[in-house]
Amino acid sequence: MLAGAIVVVAVIIVTWNRRQAVGDVIAAISAQRFPIDRLDVVIVDNCSTDGTCEYLVRRWRPERVVENPTLSAHEPAFSMPSENGLPSKRNAAGFRSLTVVRNSHNLGGCGGFNTGFAFVERVLDAPDRAGRPDYVWLVDDDVDLPTDALAQLAHTAESDAGIGIVGSRAVDFYDRTTTIESTIYFDSERGRMDDTPTMSSPRYEEHQSWLREVVATKGSGSGPFAGLREVDVVSACSLLARWSAVREVGFWDYRYFIYCDDADWCLRFGRHGYRVVCDLDAVVYHTPWYQKLTPARLYYSQRNIVWLIQKTFPKWRLKYATFRWLASILNDCLQASFHRRIFHAEIIRRTAADIIANRGGRLEDDGPPKHDVVDGFRAIGALERDSTIVVLCAQDGAVSWADELRDAVERGGGSACSVRWVYVVRNDVDPGDRDARGPERVIYSSRLRSKLFRQVRFWVSPPRAVVVFNQTNDFPLLRGRFNVHVDRKWPTTVQIERDGIGPRVSFLARWTMTCLRSLWRSASIRPYVSPHRFG
Repeated sequence: MLAGAIVVVAVIIVTWNRRQAVGDVIAAISAQRFPIDRLDVVIVDNCSTDGTCEYLVRRWRPERVVENPTLSAHEPAFSMPSENGLPSKRNAAGFRSLTVVRNSHNLGGCGGFNTGFAFVERVLDAPDRAGRPDYVWLVDDDVDLPTDALAQLAHTAESDAGIGIVGSRAVDFYDRTTTIESTIYFDSERGRMDDTPTMSSPRYEEHQSWLREVVATKGSGSGPFAGLREVDVVSACSLLARWSAVREVGFWDYRYFIYCDDADWCLRFGRHGYRVVCDLDAVVYHTPWYQKLTPARLYYSQRNIVWLIQKTFPKWRLKYATFRWLASILNDCLQASFHRRIFHAEIIRRTAADIIANRGGRLEDDGPPKHDVVDGFRAIGALERDSTIVVLCAQDGAVSWADELRDAVERGGGSACSVRWVYVVRNDVDPGDRDARGPERVIYSSRLRSKLFRQVRFWVSPPRAVVVFNQTNDFPLLRGRFNVHVDRKWPTTVQIERDGIGPRVSFLARWTMTCLRSLWRSASIRPYVSPHRFG
């Protein structure tokens, strides 16, 4: 910090079912070289079911636990305890204060931070309270922080009253030599985030000059990273915002749930005349976003980006951009439906439908329930004698994943040794070690003729189960009653869905109706101006 500067920081951490991880984050914050007796820490527990709140009370002894029984983060209903009844009058971390706000529903990262903002405003920034906050520091619950992280952010923020937001350079949590995020710019022509500003941006030439020094904006061979970069967007995994500016700009758009909420907020700060900067010396160790991607998370990112461009694009460009986005979503949707990904296709269709209906919040349907691998195959009759299981291998690593899956099923399935396994492998995928006694392999190319020709045999004798890894497949197998989805993040569980002519025809009817509604929405859309402080 600047010499003589004494600031108070309100820290907001949103967590859901990560009790050990959020405990580690609190430990990392308590180890900061910033004076921790100037920190008011607010942990928003989004209705965790793993005992997060009880764990935090036991380990860190917060001064208060506040219940928030509400369905909407923008309508908080804080129930302040009349008697804290907690183990200590002073929290174990040594913070100025430590509060756990327990939401009665999972309001997502967006709703969780809005809950935190509301608590800071009503309690920590109350007119009769000494030492009201100068800044609010947003921190994810799955990060690690160097001891100088906050001091670096605060020093930068104090250097210029025109800075509204200071973000951190994100480094891979598991490979701390690799930068995964530094500069982020909003492409106001395409509606996308990019590491580099467009050629029409006034920052383009200066950015190119900097890029020649660091080689790349991210990666293990980039750098050295130092100093400040003027950007459009920073990530909320570690973000310091000037509290007086937050009160002026407003809180997060409550429709978002997760994804794009921090980007939207940063762009709004820019439109209010505040600088948004990335401090390359302020590091946060974070899990790469692509390692956490699921069909539901993709739903949020695609739905919310359309709402974001509705706030930033002029009317004449907005109609065309909306049409392009919805057309792209619906095309992805159709491709998924023909490639053994019916529930994924339905989530993508819901993306377009909810954009049109302006339906925000949480996606309630995250696909079929998860089952143990062996129980799942047994439930659909795939372990019966002479059944055929086809494994679609359309990405590198899929053949070895298929071997692991087959071994697990044969070990736990009893009669599974009589099941016939067939690997359908794209010709540019690593084939792995070929065992002459192993499963039969069918090799196909990316050409449609090859895909159609290779599945003739399955038309005559359809498999009982078709396995798809990570919702990735480009082989349009026409027959086969059940799809078995395996996400490699949880390799011991499967999701099962029924496929075939009936489910596909039903889906196509819904898809066609959504296409028609998308055309109307693209033609009638208008720029969005929020009527309240939330977005």
